[in-house]
Amino acid sequence: MKKALGLILVLILILSLGSIAYAQETKAVPDVKAKPVPAEKIEQAQDQAGIPVVVVHSGDDVLGGTLALKLKEHFRKSVLFNLVDKNSKAVRVRIESRSEFKDRPEIGSVYSIVWTFAESEDVVPFYLKQELGITTSRNLESGSAGLLNKTDKVASEYKYLFE
Repeated sequence: MKKALGLILVLILILSLGSIAYAQETKAVPDVKAKPVPAEKIEQAQDQAGIPVVVVHSGDDVLGGTLALKLKEHFRKSVLFNLVDKNSKAVRVRIESRSEFKDRPEIGSVYSIVWTFAESEDVVPFYLKQELGITTSRNLESGSAGLLNKTDKVASEYKYLFE
């Protein structure tokens, strides 16, 4: 009985070593003959990836900063938007926030969000829309998702600016 058990263990060990060796042999090897993609094509693909957006936050409160970061995170994950630098033609989402109560900043933050459009950072932006709101630690995720949806509505309303 012990010999049979020992034989089974040896067979399992041999089979597992064989599968490891096979996996090492069949690893993907990069194609050294492939040509690199030109930079122009990469830029065109990025431009077609979605609506270019820039998010700018000012304020010293934690919840307002977190709201801006969550909004950026949603833009990065979305296929509808493309976060770009400030010198690009884009919808600009400017968030100004302050603590609702200075003595207790963890309770909530008041924010103002303004959507504008500009060709670059040096050009005077076109006003598109604005909104006021209050955010708490409980509604940061849903609030940032709501702002993403409103940005989509604003961008679709003024999509002719990107032509």
